[in-house]
Amino acid sequence: MKQAKILAALALLGCSLVPISASAQLSNTPEIAAKLGSMGTELSREFVGGTMALYAPIHAVATDDGLTVNRDLAYGSHERQRLDVHAPQEAEGLPVLVFVHGGGFVRGDKGDIANIGRWFAQHGVVTVSMNYRFAPEVQWPAGAEDVASVLAWIGENIADLGGDAMKVVIAGNSAGAMHVADYTFREQLQLENDGVVGSILISPPTVDLENRAVDPQRDAKYYGVDGDRAEQSVVNAVAGREIPVLVAYAEYEPAVISDQTRRLITALAERDGRLPLVNAAAGHNHISIVSHIGSADQTLAPDMLEFISLLTLQGR
Repeated sequence: MKQAKILAALALLGCSLVPISASAQLSNTPEIAAKLGSMGTELSREFVGGTMALYAPIHAVATDDGLTVNRDLAYGSHERQRLDVHAPQEAEGLPVLVFVHGGGFVRGDKGDIANIGRWFAQHGVVTVSMNYRFAPEVQWPAGAEDVASVLAWIGENIADLGGDAMKVVIAGNSAGAMHVADYTFREQLQLENDGVVGSILISPPTVDLENRAVDPQRDAKYYGVDGDRAEQSVVNAVAGREIPVLVAYAEYEPAVISDQTRRLITALAERDGRLPLVNAAAGHNHISIVSHIGSADQTLAPDMLEFISLLTLQGR
């Protein structure tokens, strides 16, 4: 069933790609499933808050039993340069996932993605959830620079918290996906021996700024009103270090994000001469694609976990 839905969703993007296979289980949360499809795709405050509210009762009763959680650890001097670490108790040498939250480059918090840290730690992955500096106080490529700072922190500290600094996958959704993408594709922003073996980009909104309008309320605050759109477009920067990538998107994305995701998939396919790994989250929207992690719905997280496991086993 999921395979058919994935292929149908990919067809809407004008692509024919090979997704990672997994069992779609949005039907395991039927009351939520019934509401998501009727919520539309416009990224208003009501849409974002309404979607998060659907999952809030589920996450509110979740526990950190069996985990060690360290919160608000500093990886830089700015007040926003803080991170949380979820790890299994007595963890040692486990893979590490760094997750970067969304928020249109101007808002959001690592606390909003605690469900992700909890789920992956419960499945054997030390998870670092990071905050980053906001626009307009900082501008492009400050988000990727913050990712680099977190990776430097991991290199010095993660072993003491149960992780392996040479087995790191970096991931993010929405604006967070762009910070991860900039680090993934721009070698001049990368650290030597950073331990990064893979990258997961969920609903990336601004990969090709030459071919989309720049939202003055969010995007322009980060990329600048007069930024060099060709230079800022990661589709023009994929030819360097070929870090393996998993791309994920929701069925009910805003049209501009669907288009931008398609452009990224196309650029990766042209670079690699093969189709990238893709997860199409049937029935989900731009917010629920990450908010559902930790619920009975297993649409995305198992595919992410398999991606992490394969890369670390292969010793990339």
